[in-house]
Amino acid sequence: MTTQPRPRPFYVGVLLLPIVMLVYLVASGRTTTYWHTMDSVRRPGAPVPAIGDDLVTALLWFGALAPLGFAAWEIGRQHTAARRLNYSLLVGLREVVRRALGLADAASERERAEEFARPPRDKPLAALGWGLAVALLVPGFFASAVGPALQTPRALLWLGGTGLLMGTTIYCRRRAMAYLRDEPTSSWFREWRLLNPERYEEQGRVFVRLQIAATILLPIWWLGGGATILS
Repeated sequence: MTTQPRPRPFYVGVLLLPIVMLVYLVASGRTTTYWHTMDSVRRPGAPVPAIGDDLVTALLWFGALAPLGFAAWEIGRQHTAARRLNYSLLVGLREVVRRALGLADAASERERAEEFARPPRDKPLAALGWGLAVALLVPGFFASAVGPALQTPRALLWLGGTGLLMGTTIYCRRRAMAYLRDEPTSSWFREWRLLNPERYEEQGRVFVRLQIAATILLPIWWLGGGATILS
């Protein structure tokens, strides 16, 4: 890891703050009131409680989560594989818990430093699994959430094509990340800069080009197909 870890009390504090806030929100009745507001929105005609109190409840909760999110992001972004494959927050949360519990020592820190510096490996089966999961979940979600309007053969073809394109981008991105040799140092337009094939070794460039093609086709298919089917 490239930055010095913060003192242990910091990690203990960011973990305890959401717990303390949740206890307060439940004990004060704010949580119940908030969910009653959401229920009244779902049920037309039901009385709507005061919006101001619910806004304060939401702000208190997000404010309690923000330090934990920052701490997880601060650590997780240093994990090379997690950063490139978009699961840095999960790694960060794991490390926050580990540091809060005092499980870090000199030997484990050396192992962690090696793990954090290690780039992702090319795992075709894992990438295929992620791609298939997205390709199936996207049409399944929309078809079940919207109902009969998106369960006709034409609608299912449209949703299936959308899922296929999204799954393709996920598959190609995960395959390409194993061959990234020139990672952008700035977060500005990072995802667009990662679509430059010249940043990758030769083995990864074909996946970047396929990802670019799928990314361009996705909005065309989504908007064009949606306009045709839903008109």
